[in-house]
Amino acid sequence: MAPYLLFPLIIIFTAGSGVILSPSWGFAPFILILVIIPIIDTLLPKMNKPDENLKDGKGYSIILVLVLPLVTALVYSGMWVVSNIDSKIGAAFLGTSIGMATGSVGLPAAHELIHRTNKIFQNMGLTILLFCFYGHFRIEHINGHHSKVATKPDPATARPGENAYYFLIRCVIISWSSAWKIEKKLLTTKGEPSISYKNRILLYLFFQFVLLISTWIIFGTNGVIFLAAHTAVAILLLEIVEYIQHYGLQRQRLNHGDIEPIREMHAWNCHHLATNWSTFNLGLHSAHHRQPGKPFPLLSNQKQSMEMPASYPIMILLALIPPIWFKVMNPKLKIIE
Repeated sequence: MAPYLLFPLIIIFTAGSGVILSPSWGFAPFILILVIIPIIDTLLPKMNKPDENLKDGKGYSIILVLVLPLVTALVYSGMWVVSNIDSKIGAAFLGTSIGMATGSVGLPAAHELIHRTNKIFQNMGLTILLFCFYGHFRIEHINGHHSKVATKPDPATARPGENAYYFLIRCVIISWSSAWKIEKKLLTTKGEPSISYKNRILLYLFFQFVLLISTWIIFGTNGVIFLAAHTAVAILLLEIVEYIQHYGLQRQRLNHGDIEPIREMHAWNCHHLATNWSTFNLGLHSAHHRQPGKPFPLLSNQKQSMEMPASYPIMILLALIPPIWFKVMNPKLKIIE
């Protein structure tokens, strides 16, 4: 259990060096996440623990609970630091630095928390999302993505040949629209109007508006610049990971017209140790889609039919260079056609 406790904390505290030492230390989480973790992944064996040996425990829940206060402290301390400097570029740089921690640890924790049955855990996950101005993700991901994954209507499934930049624009816009439609349908089923205080999308927007205005009042323009940069990087990491998790995979329509059930071949998996220790087993994605409510320590470690050729940080960098991404991944799609 120790690595699961250490890696998320190391990333968060590394991002904190830009607050504790100097904003110039904002480069630290980039080096840790994009250089050091891939090296560790290369040196260590891949995850392969037998399913019967997997165990859950309080320690795993403790680290999940710790992420919210630690990320909150990072964000507010970062805004306080930039409010006392003159450089807007420095404010943006520190925002991107802390956004790396939120995107690589905070949002994976939020993803795990919103899948839990415990309401307190769900609300903690939602709070992390709201700090990233992405509260609607809770609705779209739970009620949309998990039923539509690997189909054309799913905004979070990248289509064959779709580059990461087009996907990011499409996914961010359509995810919000999808969440609104889902919430409207749920309210209509209950006999409630879509424009009301019971609409969660509107409640999330109100909270995010209050966060933005209070940031401007307390921390000034630099605080807003910091928050914008932080949010952009966190969302970028969240959605680029979704891009690599489902790129090009499609569920087929059966003879009677229904879409085939979700199978292990409908998600790309990553069994590298450091990547999964850092992201609460986000790389064990086929197992997660087959059993979305299963706590991350219990997700199957066994090799799946769809395996990424490298760890998440490497795959993210490849995705940002479309010609290289297509050269690596498109031949793998042809094998399963």
